[in-house]
Amino acid sequence: MAARDVLRDVRPGDRWLAVVAHPDDESFGCGSTLARAAQLGAAVTVVCATRGEAGEPAEGCPDGDLGAVREDELRRAAARLGVDVELLDLRDSGFAGDLPPGALCGVPVADLAAQIAATAARLAADVVVVLDGSDGHRDHLHVRAAAHAALPDLDGVALYEHCLPNRLMRRWLAEMRELRPGTAYLALDPAALGRRDAEVTDVLDVASVLDRREAAIAEHRSQTSPFDGLSAGLRRAFLTEDHLVRVRAARDSG
Repeated sequence: MAARDVLRDVRPGDRWLAVVAHPDDESFGCGSTLARAAQLGAAVTVVCATRGEAGEPAEGCPDGDLGAVREDELRRAAARLGVDVELLDLRDSGFAGDLPPGALCGVPVADLAAQIAATAARLAADVVVVLDGSDGHRDHLHVRAAAHAALPDLDGVALYEHCLPNRLMRRWLAEMRELRPGTAYLALDPAALGRRDAEVTDVLDVASVLDRREAAIAEHRSQTSPFDGLSAGLRRAFLTEDHLVRVRAARDSG
């Protein structure tokens, strides 16, 4: 019997695990994919490695403990998506520069992989989702590397990378040059930003959970959404279709 396509054929009782680096990755990144799975009856857990202390506060964000603010935002956003949250209590590595003590990128890949595998086993996960790191953030890349390293211990579990195709990211960069000329992403090579379109294996129609996604994004008030200020057409292109790369399909899941 052919294995079930657990990405599209989501059933009540399925168990999903998303592993992300920072609060807002679950909403700005793979939020619609997770909300759709939850809407269809899956139990979805987001494991967030850090509290996002090194994020850049949005204009008007109150002074104080940014990590605590972002953790609270994460929990409210997760409720909007219909998912559970667990924290690993590591520190945000930041986009560049020296690593702070306890930083996510300071954890050996093998150790982080073991944590991912143990969590997936405890939750009896059928599907694991990570961001592909093609935005260049070193924390995202570190989580991706650990998920790949955990594959031998994730027997039968499907692994997908959520990604943003290069064709959309080029349009995003063009609009960002006008909207936020100071963003660090403008220093990156446009040809290397996002995932090569030919590598995308799955495109999900997630228009049915757009309201949930928008509500979750809005909870992250301390951060500037990458979709703020975009033209209506480009915002809809990002938020009504999700793009994924299948690293490994589930086995014997029919």
